[in-house]
Amino acid sequence: MLEKGKILTLSDDNDYSIVDLFTDNNVSYIYLVDINNNANVIYGKVENDEVVSIEDVDELEKVIKMVNDNLHH
Repeated sequence: MLEKGKILTLSDDNDYSIVDLFTDNNVSYIYLVDINNNANVIYGKVENDEVVSIEDVDELEKVIKMVNDNLHH
């Protein structure tokens, strides 16, 4: 089960901490930070229990704003 604070190892063999996880319009979004390189971040969505990076610029901008709002309130 995915939850904040858990560590995931992704296909790039890096370990990521789940910093934020939320649902918007029935889509589960996730914000991950590489525990060994905090400059390496992933904004993604969870599809079929897999993390998929967000490629669409408009969707990415929306998700970054939601993560920022979640982490600062």
